[in-house]
Amino acid sequence: MAHRSQYLAGTLRAIGLLDMVSFLAVVAPRAWIDFSHQSLGMGDFPSDPITGYLARSTSLWYVAYGLLLWYLASDVKTYSRLITCVAWVMVAQGFVVLGIDVVEGMPLWWTALEGPCCTGLGALILILQRWSAQEEAMLDR
Repeated sequence: MAHRSQYLAGTLRAIGLLDMVSFLAVVAPRAWIDFSHQSLGMGDFPSDPITGYLARSTSLWYVAYGLLLWYLASDVKTYSRLITCVAWVMVAQGFVVLGIDVVEGMPLWWTALEGPCCTGLGALILILQRWSAQEEAMLDR
């Protein structure tokens, strides 16, 4: 793997690992989820079943997404087109999530971090991928 490709692979793995940490929310006792919710300044975690279901199933999707990123990092050249697609989805997702956060009245710090970070990480992947492709092109000459 070319030197620059290692940066791309490392970034995909880091984001993937961060996403996989959400597995804790899938298996955490409800009291832990409630404590986390309160610690974020959002009051008591709602006790209705759909809220717990949505929190846990969304966390599981993050885990699956993290595993996908980890897998894509195993061969960034072969999976280049899929990595590009995933990165553009992240960019768009960041804007949509920003809108959701505003509409739902999420705390300002949350709104300022979640969407922009998602968009920024997607953009970073696109930049690293282009940088990696340029190095590959130079090596192929």
